[in-house]
Amino acid sequence: MRPVRAVFLALTLAAAPAVAKPPQEMKRISLDVTRANVHDVLRMLADKGRLNLVVSEEVQGTVTLKLRDVAWTEALDVVLASRGLGMERRGNILRVASLKTLQAEAEALVRLKEAREQAAPLRTWMIPVNYARASELLPHVRGLLSPRGSVSVDLRTNTLIVTDVEAPRLP
Repeated sequence: MRPVRAVFLALTLAAAPAVAKPPQEMKRISLDVTRANVHDVLRMLADKGRLNLVVSEEVQGTVTLKLRDVAWTEALDVVLASRGLGMERRGNILRVASLKTLQAEAEALVRLKEAREQAAPLRTWMIPVNYARASELLPHVRGLLSPRGSVSVDLRTNTLIVTDVEAPRLP
C-alpha cells in the first residue's frame, strides 16, 4: 500500500461575523492537503462542525484540496461532490454514503410510506362548520387528503364528512 502524503499547512478559524448564525455555520477554514484519505478529511471537517460522523464502507479514495478561508460546510460539500458522495444529517450526526445508496434509501422510504398508507384503516370524521359554508371548503379539504381519502358535505347540518387514513403520530 502506497503511503498517503498529507500536508495540513493551515487549518484556521476566522473571526466570527457579527451576524447571528449557528456556531458551526460561522467556522471558516483554510486547508491544503495532497492525496489525503477521504475518511481523514471528512473526520476533520466533522470535528470543525462539532458533528458526529458515520461513513459508509463504500466511501474510499483520496482527495487533494487547496482551500482558503471557506466555510467548513462549503469544504464538506466540495469533498462530497468530488467523490460522488452525499450526506444525511440527523441532529448532530452526519452520515456520508454514495449518492446511489442515499437515493435508493430515500426511494425505499417513500415506498414504505405508501405501503403503510395503503394498509392503514380508514377513519371517518364529522366536522361541523361555523361561519362558512361547508361546500366552499371542499376544494381546500380535498387538497389535504391522501389518495384513499374522500370528503362530502351534509348541507342540512353544514358538516364536512371526511374519510381518510389517520395521520401518523410523530414521536
